[in-house]
Amino acid sequence: MPKISVIIPVYNVERYLRRCLNSVRSQTFSDFEVLCINDGSTDNSKKILDEYADCDSRFIVINKKNSGVSAARNDGIKHANGEYIHFMDADDFIDSRYYAEMVKMAESFGLDMVCSGFVTNTKYARDIIYKSKSVVNTIYKKLRNTYVLTDGYVWRYLFKTNFIKQNGLRFDIKLISQEDAIFVLNAISYADSIGFVPGVYYHYMFNDMSALNNRDKMHHKKIKEQYRQAKQYKRDFVRKYHVQILWFLRKLFRRF
Repeated sequence: MPKISVIIPVYNVERYLRRCLNSVRSQTFSDFEVLCINDGSTDNSKKILDEYADCDSRFIVINKKNSGVSAARNDGIKHANGEYIHFMDADDFIDSRYYAEMVKMAESFGLDMVCSGFVTNTKYARDIIYKSKSVVNTIYKKLRNTYVLTDGYVWRYLFKTNFIKQNGLRFDIKLISQEDAIFVLNAISYADSIGFVPGVYYHYMFNDMSALNNRDKMHHKKIKEQYRQAKQYKRDFVRKYHVQILWFLRKLFRRF
């Protein structure tokens, strides 16, 4: 059984895919499988995936009809054999010691959920960098330290596979936006503690061809509505756990 199952949904990302896969293959930590969920790509993505699978048995290609990133991630969860799961986006990449440090943190403290910082090339997000290791266990500190109310990206986390499966955590296939923020919020509500890892980063790269940047008016309308729904979900979440102060501070988190 591999230590980590890396789940990567792939849809028409031939331009960025090799960079992503190379960053995984170049990890100093090598005990992983890479579940590449080819979500009905019509470009050369499938050909690139097959090249990696042919030369490295850790790379596994799962082909399916296009059904969206949430369904692809759920398929990855279903097929995951690793002790831990990490979700990646196919247009991003990770530092070479990313998995070594994330697993070390998870195993040192027996954690179901570990969070990293990230850096980005886009003005639509800001870098989040942790300067020291820490473990938090209150809902207030988990929400505050993850910045999930403003930066709810699922690729920042390493999850224990049994934690995901035993708590029935899945991505909502009806959503094309904010599905990862809701997944992370639900995970936070179940996790006893969350660890934070300094010194290694996930690199979030803006892709103007991604699904979220589709220029179709109806698509934009749907995304706008789902942002509104997610905002209400987050508002209800902080009310449930009596940490409304974080809701009022979220804009300050984003600004500073």
